[in-house]
Amino acid sequence: MPKSIFRAGSGPSLPPKRKDDSITPSTPGPVQEGPAQKKQRTQGPAAGPQPTVQKPPTDPSMHAAYDKMAHEEMLKNPKYKQLADDAATAQDKPVNISTMTQVQGGMFYPGKGQVGLRPDFTGPKRASVMAFELTNVAQQSKFKKVREDAFQTEINAALGKNVVGGDLNARRENFAKSMERIEYNGIQRHHEVMKDGIQNQGWPKEMDRFGKRLEGADPSFDSYWKRQNDKDTKTGKSHSDVYRAQFDNIHAKAAELVEKSKQQQGVK
Repeated sequence: MPKSIFRAGSGPSLPPKRKDDSITPSTPGPVQEGPAQKKQRTQGPAAGPQPTVQKPPTDPSMHAAYDKMAHEEMLKNPKYKQLADDAATAQDKPVNISTMTQVQGGMFYPGKGQVGLRPDFTGPKRASVMAFELTNVAQQSKFKKVREDAFQTEINAALGKNVVGGDLNARRENFAKSMERIEYNGIQRHHEVMKDGIQNQGWPKEMDRFGKRLEGADPSFDSYWKRQNDKDTKTGKSHSDVYRAQFDNIHAKAAELVEKSKQQQGVK
C-alpha cells in the first residue's frame, strides 16, 4: 500500500474535486474565518505577510483526501470490498466519513449515515478505525433489532405488564451487553479483513489493531466486555456507558409515550 497514503503522519489535506464514491468525505460550505479587523486611524498599512487563520480542528474536510485515497486503496482487497458492499447495502445512502470531536475514536451516527473520526487519528490508525466503523454500519439491522426489542419491553414495563430481563438496571445491562456483543463480532470481522490485507496487499501491520487482543487479552467476549467497561481517566465514562445512555433514552421515550396514551384515554 502506498506509503504516501499510509504513513503515520498523513493528512490533513483538502479534498480535490471528484465524482461521488461509495464512501464520501464531507466537504463544508463557505466558512467565515473570523471577523474583519477594524483599521484604526493611526494604523498604517500592514507590513509583511499576514498570519493565516487556521480552520477549527473539527473541519470535516481536513482529512477528506486521505479518507478517499485510503478507502480506494483498501477496496483492492476482496474482503474489504465485501465489507464496504455490506455497509452500502445496510443503508439507503452512502456512508459519509467526517472529522468530528467525540469521546470515542470512531462512531457511526445512524440517522446521518455518517462515520465520525477524531481529528487526531491519522495514517494507518485512521484507515483501520474507518474500516472498523464500516463493520458497525454493516450490522445495523442487528443493532436496530436490539433497540426495537428494548423499546417494546419498556413499553410493556410502563404499562405494568410482566417483562423478561429483570428490573430496570438488569435490562439496561442486558441492552449494553447485547450491543457490545454485536461490536465484538465486528471486531472479529475487522481482524479477518486486516489480516488478509496485510498478507496479500502489504498493508501496515498496525492496521490490525485488534489482532493481538483477539489472540491474547480478549480471546472471548467475556474478556472484551470487561475491557469495554473500563472507565476513561478523562471523562469517567466507559465505552459501554454509551449504550447504557442509549437505553435510558429508550426507556424515557417509552414511558412518555405510554403516559400520553393514558392521558388521551382518560386513564389515571
